[in-house]
Amino acid sequence: MKVVASLAATACLAMGSVLAAQTTETERAAARDVVRQIEELQARLKPTQVAQRMASRRDADRDRIFQRVEELWVNSMRDLSDWIGRNPEVGFQEFKAVDTLTAVLRAHGFKVERGVAGLETAFVGTWDSPAGTDGPTLGVIVEYDALRSTTQPFHGCQHNAQSPVGFAAAFSIAEYMRDKNLKGRIKVFGTPAEEVGPPSKVTMWEAGVFRGTDILVRSHGSASTGRNKAGFGVCCLNINEVKYIFKGRSAHQRASWFGRNALTAAVMFYTAVDHLRPSFRPEASIQGVIPEGGIAPNVVPERAVVDYYIRYPDEVYLEHIDSMMANAARAAALATGTEVEIQNYGRYRDGITLGTLEELVFAYAQALNAPNINPEPERPAGYEETGFVTREIPGVGVSVFSSPAPGHSLERWYDSMKPVGHTGFLLDAKIMAAVLYHFLTDARFREMVKEEHRTMAGLFDQYLESLRKAYASEIGGGRVGR
Repeated sequence: MKVVASLAATACLAMGSVLAAQTTETERAAARDVVRQIEELQARLKPTQVAQRMASRRDADRDRIFQRVEELWVNSMRDLSDWIGRNPEVGFQEFKAVDTLTAVLRAHGFKVERGVAGLETAFVGTWDSPAGTDGPTLGVIVEYDALRSTTQPFHGCQHNAQSPVGFAAAFSIAEYMRDKNLKGRIKVFGTPAEEVGPPSKVTMWEAGVFRGTDILVRSHGSASTGRNKAGFGVCCLNINEVKYIFKGRSAHQRASWFGRNALTAAVMFYTAVDHLRPSFRPEASIQGVIPEGGIAPNVVPERAVVDYYIRYPDEVYLEHIDSMMANAARAAALATGTEVEIQNYGRYRDGITLGTLEELVFAYAQALNAPNINPEPERPAGYEETGFVTREIPGVGVSVFSSPAPGHSLERWYDSMKPVGHTGFLLDAKIMAAVLYHFLTDARFREMVKEEHRTMAGLFDQYLESLRKAYASEIGGGRVGR
């Protein structure tokens, strides 16, 4: 198929409004100099103009890749997406999905390693070009977990499509590399439990699973077609996942004074956190449950657990909130004669968003007539939800409109198995393939991406240091590591 040759002449990067990329006034003030340098970098690289030229020019090889992506999607990957959608499995329990996905990878010539980084449902599929591997290593991140609920798991975030979409892009590029005798390697990273902590991508990153990859792409269902500003951010705020485990001494309620009530400590702490909320900046989001609180009303609980997701737009102030909550937990334990163990079991952090890749994705979305296009760039969001990987490896997320329904809803799950979802997912796969194709074959573009990432990584350190100084009088000058 031919890519539409004309793009909207009025499309622009709109970097003049990049200060809106930061959420809070403190961020905007602290990031002012860094944002200015990002603006200067974007003005020099001109990613919008470069992307439009790449997407609009005639390219027979790219168009054949698009045709192959569509064949793969229509003949097999669409059905695979629907099958995963009808057989939802929550995080770290995606056994049927992983069995099926790894079998498909092997059938397409990929070597598969399962259980990577000690995660039973994580995998890496690797394809080495027959011409040799002395070329770019192209990475594709895929997910397959369903949302938890009080009734049944369901794919309300459309993760059922992410692996088939990524497979269609990876397989088409592998076939192209084989036919053209191009050197390089493709790696497909199966990352479980995106919706359950601890975040598997952080575990895999810490284990070095992504090391050596030159670019990473992923997709996700969306209520619009858009792209993000160049800068620093994450999809769902910086998050600390923390469990507060209170330990007391059991006793029968008829002699309760012999016990030390862990549930009393947990409730005291939970209430204290509610009382702390006015002391935190209003952008904070603190979500908690008490999943363990005892076994019987007439037995003093010796163990109780409070589980919190602590969220804030930047990681520096987030650590301040975390510290105050830890003090509240220790105070509750002290007041009730119990002990508390604090487990920080998951971290989600800001990532690096690159204009070169975001604008290329958007240019192809326009060229392929993607539906429901949002012309305004959104807040930086990295390309996956943990951020740490994006700080080391350049990459991009592709999100074409696939449902008008809210995220995490039954309606969005249903749409993933309807034409509205299928259409968006096919476009996701084509755009992902286009990004990989250009990175593989265009050395000048590849160096442009790498240069932007190197520069942005250096600016990110400046950004964090500026935030520490901005908050110093309020929370102290403690450092937060990368």
